[in-house]
Amino acid sequence: MHEREAKHTDLMTRLALCAVVAVAAVYAGEKLCEGKHWPLWDKYGPWILENRVEAIAILAAVLYGASLALWPEEKDSAVDITEEGFEPCG
Repeated sequence: MHEREAKHTDLMTRLALCAVVAVAAVYAGEKLCEGKHWPLWDKYGPWILENRVEAIAILAAVLYGASLALWPEEKDSAVDITEEGFEPCG
């Protein structure tokens, strides 16, 4: 059970880091891009300013997916089915 809790903690830490980076990126992007006439900012900037929470959630999800693609979680080589209350037959 300890390994499952450690894996859960690792995933939650990864998600929290992605959320913090997303918040920093949205607010830094706002400060750095506001007033500049860059095509992407002109197109998406007003939406980001009006929907900060949604923008942060989308960016956090993208960062979380990218982190799983770049650094996949370790798979267990053997699954212990007795841990969930099942007894093997035989």
